[in-house]
Amino acid sequence: MPSCGGSSRRRQRSRAPSPPAQDPDEPRSAIAIKETASPMHAFRVRRPGSRLLPALGAGMAMLAASAAHAQLDTDACLARLRPGAPANGIQVADFDTYTQGAALLASTVAAAQAQPEGKETWWDYIAKTVDDERVADGRRLMAAEAGPLTQIADRYEVDGEVLVAIFGIETNYGVQLGKTRVLDAWLTRACTEGKPLWIKNVYASIRLLRDGLVVPETFVGSWSGAFGMTQFIPTSFYELAADGDGDGRIDLYGSLPDALASTASHLRKRRARWTRGLLPVIEVKLPPAVAAAVPAGEEFAGGERRSLAEWAKLGVVRADGGRPDRSRSGEPAPDSQAYLFAPTGAGGPVFLATRNFEAILSYNGSRKYALAVSLLIDRLRGEPALATAWPTDDPGLSRAEIRELQALLLARGHDVGTPDGIPGGRTRAAVAAEQERAGMAVDGRVGRRILDALRQNPIPGPEQGPLPAPQPGSGA
Repeated sequence: MPSCGGSSRRRQRSRAPSPPAQDPDEPRSAIAIKETASPMHAFRVRRPGSRLLPALGAGMAMLAASAAHAQLDTDACLARLRPGAPANGIQVADFDTYTQGAALLASTVAAAQAQPEGKETWWDYIAKTVDDERVADGRRLMAAEAGPLTQIADRYEVDGEVLVAIFGIETNYGVQLGKTRVLDAWLTRACTEGKPLWIKNVYASIRLLRDGLVVPETFVGSWSGAFGMTQFIPTSFYELAADGDGDGRIDLYGSLPDALASTASHLRKRRARWTRGLLPVIEVKLPPAVAAAVPAGEEFAGGERRSLAEWAKLGVVRADGGRPDRSRSGEPAPDSQAYLFAPTGAGGPVFLATRNFEAILSYNGSRKYALAVSLLIDRLRGEPALATAWPTDDPGLSRAEIRELQALLLARGHDVGTPDGIPGGRTRAAVAAEQERAGMAVDGRVGRRILDALRQNPIPGPEQGPLPAPQPGSGA
């Protein structure tokens, strides 16, 4: 990360070509823009008879996307939004200029309807999101950029680990910034879902372009319209983005201090403000009387809030046996209110969720996301992985294990592309074929059971040498 001072070094970046309008991806007018392009990041990582189910699912998804595309009318969308431009600080002429060539995206409609993260099991999502690779990469980043990170954390009174964790989970430390045009994504969401915030983000996207704060050719991000290293949305940029390196300009693509300072600003200025030194979640063990309130087999976020000291008096202890209201060093922890959070109900990991968990939710409203950030914070601090196993006999896989599975599938003749640790449609179809061959239930799920089965019965392929570096976001 560059220094926070005016002499900060810049990331080396090359100008990216304008992306295809429908390329899918796996969320201050007075300020001048830095030259913006795709950043080069220094921390790159590397039942039987049902075989047709994954292919059928993929076919249905394609049909749905085609149907959605047939109903997407960009001109009608722009005609609906054009009259509202002046009330949102945009002249009609500027609206017309910056929406020229814009297009509604069937890929964004399909992604919004699918919301794959919401359908994943907790153990699949956490296994690949909070894996040893992401922990190691985050620790390297923290060591290399300790000075600037400390300055930003002190300035905004946040913990440096939360900034690094959000950066790591949002874009894999800047490797996966997305390929979808941000304005197109928001136009699509505004005109197919109609939410007021989506509409505001259309106008905010146009203002960013008009004010020269982003470059049209490289103003790209996720399918949902989030952009930059820590995935801001346009309305949040105008409200919360910050100049972290002190050069008077904000660049969320090319300046890591700007991206981290903007994230810190977000965490401190939203309603659920970050409290420095307080863990977002604390894994705990419950006494029988408290455990009785947690249902089995379903997500539980208890409404009852008590101080950490009160939970301790009820017999709740940390997973390591310590008091939840004290740090591991024995010092008193902040007397924060917390509630019980059991992602998979009784029988799985249980946590006390504090106000900092709510602060993460203000950044991204997914509880899976918030828990992943929380657990990555723990790991970055040197804490062990979860003490309580997830309630499954088929655990999820890390990205390294997914790449191993993809390599095993390649060796068995399946076309899954370059092993990249991202289980896309081809990987799931190949898994389904191998599940059928092995007499397993066929669901195409990428998990421990199929990996172990292929490990025990590999089919040697030609001498390949080391696996090639994965292509970020290819989702084979």
